[in-house]
Amino acid sequence: MLFNSIKFMIFFPIVVIVYYLLPNVRLRKYFLLAASCYFYMSFIPVYIFILLCSTLVDYAGSNLMAKYGVNNQKLKKFFLIAPIVIDVGLLLYFKYMNFFTGIISFFGVEMGMAAIPPFNIILPIGISFHIFQSMGYLIDVYRGKVQPQKNIATFALFVMFFPQLVAGPIERTENLMPQFGEKHYLSYINLSQGGRMMLWGMVKKVFIADNLSLFVDTVYKSPHSYGTSAIYIAVIFFAIQIYCDFSGYSDIAIGAAQIMGFKLMRNFNTPYFSTSITVFWRRWHISLSTWFKDYIYIPLGGNRVSRPRWCFNQIVTFLISGLWHGANFTFIVWGFMHGLLGVIEHLTVNIRKKISGFIRLGVFNFIKTFICICYTFCVTCILWILFRSDTFGDAFYIVKQVFSGLPKFASIDKTAALFTNIPRQNLYTAIIGIILLLIVDILCRKSDFRTAIEKVPVFARIPIYSLFICLIIVFGAYQSKSFIYFQF
Repeated sequence: MLFNSIKFMIFFPIVVIVYYLLPNVRLRKYFLLAASCYFYMSFIPVYIFILLCSTLVDYAGSNLMAKYGVNNQKLKKFFLIAPIVIDVGLLLYFKYMNFFTGIISFFGVEMGMAAIPPFNIILPIGISFHIFQSMGYLIDVYRGKVQPQKNIATFALFVMFFPQLVAGPIERTENLMPQFGEKHYLSYINLSQGGRMMLWGMVKKVFIADNLSLFVDTVYKSPHSYGTSAIYIAVIFFAIQIYCDFSGYSDIAIGAAQIMGFKLMRNFNTPYFSTSITVFWRRWHISLSTWFKDYIYIPLGGNRVSRPRWCFNQIVTFLISGLWHGANFTFIVWGFMHGLLGVIEHLTVNIRKKISGFIRLGVFNFIKTFICICYTFCVTCILWILFRSDTFGDAFYIVKQVFSGLPKFASIDKTAALFTNIPRQNLYTAIIGIILLLIVDILCRKSDFRTAIEKVPVFARIPIYSLFICLIIVFGAYQSKSFIYFQF
């Protein structure tokens, strides 16, 4: 994992130093582009050509729209659709080819035909993220929301900007693109706030998420070997793991960008404090949720349609979101269930208000809020089972165990004994990590970590930062190879 190696620890400070030493915006832009290409090539070098292909096609499409599509709507639409077809084609080939051939093989075998062997395709890191960001730009140009970028280096940097290249946030043109034309100055605020954000992101990834993954991977690798108690632990741990893993990357990306003077959008807003599934998706992976809203849900008609059509729009949007997350039917069902629950919540809102008023929950609003948060967390945990399971068989077994009854309370030592191959101290570390996350998220309900920590007196911050560094170095789990969302 690049973030977890000496290579990145050397790479990023050098980039920052050289970036601020360069005298003008143009040189800085070309340097950042070169650094971003080097960053991406450190994974699988040859896949830089896929990224360049998508970039060149979308750059050409946007400018051809402006040149030939002003008075010709058909040409304008063609120069929008053609690059999108190429982008989606790349996505379908690298991410979904084996998924579709698997479906064809299944029906072919049933009809007596030979199975199609799987293709040996290695998925380019973060292909969905940079293709969605580039497609968003194309659609914005088509709608007249932004002007096409004439400078190809600026556009390439918009697509390849290394802090958020491989796992987001999926930035919008109007937010990020203009920043490449500004001259940024090294400031204490950017350095301190960006550094804090990166530090907290590393704590979430290396200390919390990677320690939890030891238990999660063990159970999900062979779920039928474990009983109810271990299953419950794995299900809850995965909910926390994926949150810390993905939001940890986002925090590192946001912090790294801020150190260089760039402002990226917030991607997570304490999602496990949500009071409904609908609210959850306003707080989880915000850049993707708003992307689907603006480029799929609203074009389908959004909520300005009949109720049946709105239900259809909602379900379709979440089905596509599920497919975006992975080439497996478990992801599709996961997306469908989130869409269905969103529809149910919307259709039952008046009934729920009447029930709440009848039992006078409004008088004790904090009780109502607590119940709603618990409901949302439990539902998302159950749906994460589909997300994490390799097969429906594994998912059904785990769900069956979850609903077979509550686990028996036991001491930490007895609980640790359920996982024979994992040292007992890792369970202590995992529990401490969850408690730490809960404390920080409570403090960050109205702001992110970089600003929330400023409320802590200066004399107390240094011990906190020192503690975080110790947690990463001493108690971090370094067995994990990469961030979970690198595969998307």
